[in-house]
Amino acid sequence: MGTGGISFRQLSAWAGAVCVAFFAGCRTSREADDLRSMLRVDDAATAGHSLVSGHRFGSWLEVEPDPLSTPALESACLLEQTGEREEAIAVLGEALQSGRESASVFEARGALYLGTGFPRAAAGDFQRAVALAPERPRCWYALGHAYEVLGLARQALEALEHARSLGCDDVGLFLSLARAYRALGRSGQSARHYQQVLTRQESPTELLAEAAVLASDDPARAASVDSLRERLESCRCTPLSDDAWFLRAILRELPGEPAMNIAAAFQALEVAPAELADLTASLLLSVQLLDSETSAEARAGLLAAEPDERRRAALERCLAPQ
Repeated sequence: MGTGGISFRQLSAWAGAVCVAFFAGCRTSREADDLRSMLRVDDAATAGHSLVSGHRFGSWLEVEPDPLSTPALESACLLEQTGEREEAIAVLGEALQSGRESASVFEARGALYLGTGFPRAAAGDFQRAVALAPERPRCWYALGHAYEVLGLARQALEALEHARSLGCDDVGLFLSLARAYRALGRSGQSARHYQQVLTRQESPTELLAEAAVLASDDPARAASVDSLRERLESCRCTPLSDDAWFLRAILRELPGEPAMNIAAAFQALEVAPAELADLTASLLLSVQLLDSETSAEARAGLLAAEPDERRRAALERCLAPQ
């Protein structure tokens, strides 16, 4: 990774972005035209909108820029968009060495570090970010996610819960919370947070794979989870296609398989997304109902959501000990 670069104290935001685009190079003339069109004087940046707005550094984290960090963030954004992540990290490092530390720049560099497979370096940057801007929920979310990737579940849970207390509700936050709780053996809480992800995510295939792994983590519990899931679907008259029936049969044969293999098996079937989501929800609900930490809340929520008295009575019979 190079150490030479651009002095952001001497260049304006627009000129800095042009220089980075020039030195980064373009693989095709069309790509060059695309970059030039982004940097026209009458483009969104000139109108007061940052190129960073809506961009996810490392393909996962949106960063809130402050006025002095915007030129460095925009340059790194353009470099990442052309596949030059290492150069983007170097540009952000230069900005930090220029004499003014910025939580936004630490966030962006940390996200890039995590996206390129360096979670320890990412955690270090996020620690600096929360020290500089402890009021920012996404700084805490990013730190918690880095801890979760590192397998530091307790530290992850503390940072993630703090992010949520500050108002963060990113889908990634709930996914990291679900994984951290699962790592700590708290399956009901894990299922509850996976359920939050399910309500916010359009494609449930990967989530179903993780839910299936969670449901079968404990071999002694796996049969009970599947049995309760089956009773609930029957009581709620859940309609199932032939593919959905086949998918449920496959699930019974997959305990112990990694999530990647389970996801591959699901993707090979042409099951409607709505049916995948229904199965995922049933599995997650069953895990919560069978866990002492979450059973009371899950049962109350399930019954309260059913306005019809006869169907509610049928659900109560389904939930009775067998």
